[in-house]
Amino acid sequence: MNDNLSELVKDQTEPNPAIFSEADLDLPADEVTEEATAPVDTRQLIPITSLSSWFEANAERFDNINQVKVAIRGVDAEKTLIMAVSDGSEEPADEEGNDKRNLRVYENADTHPVLDLVPGSMDVYNNGFRILYNYSEGVAIKCYGIRTGLIAVFCNVIDGSMIPYAITRVKRKDDEIEVSSKDASEVSAKLAAAVDGESLQLRYKQSTKSVADFSTNKDAVDWLLARQDEITDINHHLQIDNIIIDTLV
Repeated sequence: MNDNLSELVKDQTEPNPAIFSEADLDLPADEVTEEATAPVDTRQLIPITSLSSWFEANAERFDNINQVKVAIRGVDAEKTLIMAVSDGSEEPADEEGNDKRNLRVYENADTHPVLDLVPGSMDVYNNGFRILYNYSEGVAIKCYGIRTGLIAVFCNVIDGSMIPYAITRVKRKDDEIEVSSKDASEVSAKLAAAVDGESLQLRYKQSTKSVADFSTNKDAVDWLLARQDEITDINHHLQIDNIIIDTLV
C-alpha cells in the first residue's frame, strides 16, 4: 500500500523547470522610433526692405548724398524720396562750404527693393543708383537700383578689388535674396591665366586700343574695373560686370 502511494506521488510530481537565458528566447526586438527631423536650411539669406526706410536709416553714412525732407500738399513723403546729390564737379563750394548738389526724386520708394544691410557707399546716377555692401571678409555685393527693381552683383574681394562672379535680379515682391558663393582660389587662378585678347575685344570693343598691354586676365579685369569707376551709366556698369564674369568662367 505504502509502495503504491509512493509511486503515485512520484508520478504526479513535475520535473524541475528548465532554465533559459534571454538569448534562448525568441522575443520581439524593441522597436526604435526616430523622430522625423526637418532638413537644415544652409542657405545664406539677406532680407529685402524698401528704399525709403533703408535710406532713412542710413542717410547719415553718406557724405555725397543728403535726404531732403519737405512737406508738399498731396505728396506722400514715404512714397516719394528726394535726395540732394553731389554732382562731383570741381566748382568751388558756396560761402558756407557746401558743394554743388542736384536733386534726385525717386517715386514709389516705399516699394522699391534694396538689401537690408549696412552700406559701404552709395552713388546716384541719372538712370538709377548703385550701393556697395561689404557682406563678409571675402564677399562684397554691388547693387544697382533700376526702374523695375534691383540687380545684385556678388563679388569676391581679391587684393582689394571687387571681382564679380554672379548676378541676381530682385523683384519688388521679393522678401529676401539668397547669397551666391564662389571659391576665391578658383577666381584667383583664372585671373592669373593668360588673357584671350581676341575674345575680350569681341565682348568689349572699347578694349581694342588697350588689349596689347594685357598679358593676363588680371590685367584686363583691372583695366575694366578702372574704366567702370569713370562711368555713370548703370547699363554700362552691368555690361562690364558681365564681361568680367564671362572672362573668368
